[in-house]
Amino acid sequence: MTPRPPDPDHLRAELDRMVVRGQQDLQRLWELLMAPLGFSARSLWVTFLDPDGRPLPQLLEVGELPDEAADEGVQGLFELLTHVLGEGLDGLGVAFLVVRPGRAGLVEDDRRLARSLLTAAREAGIVCHPVHVADDLRLLPVTPDDLAA
Repeated sequence: MTPRPPDPDHLRAELDRMVVRGQQDLQRLWELLMAPLGFSARSLWVTFLDPDGRPLPQLLEVGELPDEAADEGVQGLFELLTHVLGEGLDGLGVAFLVVRPGRAGLVEDDRRLARSLLTAAREAGIVCHPVHVADDLRLLPVTPDDLAA
């Protein structure tokens, strides 16, 4: 039996009702936004959550990331976010998803990028939700244990 593709109207309705109260909700948000999995290049997706946990309609992609996380690039991203959003950033949380082709699961470059993103968010005073990673097979969170490894 061939799986049916997701119904876009159903996905849109679920997104419209979505409230992120924890990591599982955030993972579901990314699953809805990225379905079906399968990527041609490594990139970083950024979305924002209001103080009540509702996702904003903005979704940004930072394309073609280098294989290794560059702290300067992450700093530049946060400078851009704070400049573009200005005062509108107050109360918003940011969520990141690293995507890449392949089936490797979580790799050291993902951990390094997640650490850089979380550090830069903390230094900028921005609430950062758990970073997630997706490859061609699965989407998963970068856990505190992963960050310590």
